[in-house]
Amino acid sequence: MTIIRDNNKLITNWYRKPTSSNRYINFFSNHPLQHKIGVIFNLVDRALLLSYDRYHSTNIDLIKNILINNCYPLDFINRYIDRRVRHIVRGDGRNISNELRNDCDNSKKRCFITIPYHEYSVNICQVLIKCGFGVVYSVFNGLKCLIKKGKDKIHNLQKTGVVYKLDCSNCDAIYIGQTKRNLTTRIKEHRSDIRKHFSNHSVISAHRSNINHDFNWNNPIILHQEEHTKKREVAEMFFIKRHTNTINLQKDMEGLHDIYDNILTAL
Repeated sequence: MTIIRDNNKLITNWYRKPTSSNRYINFFSNHPLQHKIGVIFNLVDRALLLSYDRYHSTNIDLIKNILINNCYPLDFINRYIDRRVRHIVRGDGRNISNELRNDCDNSKKRCFITIPYHEYSVNICQVLIKCGFGVVYSVFNGLKCLIKKGKDKIHNLQKTGVVYKLDCSNCDAIYIGQTKRNLTTRIKEHRSDIRKHFSNHSVISAHRSNINHDFNWNNPIILHQEEHTKKREVAEMFFIKRHTNTINLQKDMEGLHDIYDNILTAL
């Protein structure tokens, strides 16, 4: 916000950095429509609520040019700029903090679900809303997939929060597991488990001792990486059920409802 001294009083105007690229979500990008409308609302809020009346017209024209350069249709721009301006003129804009507080209070009363945005996501969203859930879209294949952090690549054995697959070196049997810790630590536990009494053997140790097979310990395959425990457990069950040659126990899949069987079959 720029503060300007004008005839012994202070007025303000929306400040934009000289280095600003004026790049926002492109209208043709694979983002939910709400995100694109949110871009317009956010720009209008800054242009009007942070600036004195005399600058409003100039700022609105600037917003229109910015949005046009980001491929937004003019009728779409005018419709949602007018809607937001009316919202602010009615006085609702002055109570934004109260609205946010009320939204936070209401959000505590219902459960929110995050789903990836896809062409069918809108239909799924409508069903979830009818069931009383709040829905938040997530966008995959964003800039983080294209812009590298410049860090050295972490070897698979050093990664944490992973769903992994171990192949038997002597047959086509596989074991699928998950761990929040360093994968090297989990592999060491699998290898040393065979030292226990046979009655306490894991499925891996039982496979090794019963038919004298061994696993490819040095080349585990990472199927998925997820730091969130519950999501990682669901991913593990998904991969176990998807593969037909696993030595995992049946109880390892009990948390995955049979309703997903048709989806897994189609993949």
